[in-house]
Amino acid sequence: MGSFLAAAMTRLENKNESEGIMSKKDFHNEMSKLMDQVKEKMHKFGKDASVLAKKGEKEIVKASQIGKLELDIMGLNIHKEKLYYDMGKKIAELKGEGLTDAVKPFIKELEKIETDAHAKRIEIQAISKRKSK
Repeated sequence: MGSFLAAAMTRLENKNESEGIMSKKDFHNEMSKLMDQVKEKMHKFGKDASVLAKKGEKEIVKASQIGKLELDIMGLNIHKEKLYYDMGKKIAELKGEGLTDAVKPFIKELEKIETDAHAKRIEIQAISKRKSK
């Protein structure tokens, strides 16, 4: 933008030198043209800035969605670790008697956690692959 203004001012100065003193009307016309060009350039700059801001906003939304899913997976992993702890405690209490029936609910919940975590990983991949427009 600065080079554009400098070039326009140089054009005005060169016109002054080649034609002598510029009349007030000519100066007004040249400045009016210059201001129209500046307005056009500023308008284009504003549009470009708006497009970039929207792209940045979409990337922030995408990153926050991925972050939330990753936190969900961490929560599932913590829940899984607690289940392993509870299952070990139960096995120790039973000392081999009725072990299969006692452990089945833990295994079923662990499988559900693994399924949920896998679904969230797939969702993260889908979000990561989404292109910003």
